[in-house]
Amino acid sequence: MTKQIIFETTQFDFDVINHVKHLRKSNGYTQDELSLKMGVTKSFVSNVESYTQRHKYATRHLTLLAKAFGFKNISDLLKFPTPEYDKIKVTVEKTYNEAGTKVIKSEVLKIEPVE
Repeated sequence: MTKQIIFETTQFDFDVINHVKHLRKSNGYTQDELSLKMGVTKSFVSNVESYTQRHKYATRHLTLLAKAFGFKNISDLLKFPTPEYDKIKVTVEKTYNEAGTKVIKSEVLKIEPVE
């Protein structure tokens, strides 16, 4: 079973989440491990990386993330291109298991600027 979800967010928040997810995977951390390294609840990173949750990284989390990845400066954590847009609309397709209880695949189908 698949379901499309459309949501609005800032491109900066979206890019930070995806950048941190890339760093997490390239460092071999699970979502739970990164949450524990940050000193937040075990499910925090999972909630942030889920497009159905409204969780986001706040400014206080940038310090925790920088420390968890071993960066001396927060600016080193944020080495990715400046977002092109302020707000964006994201269309995501989620594929669920047969029981419809767990997401097994999540794919961004489209990103559009919000005028």
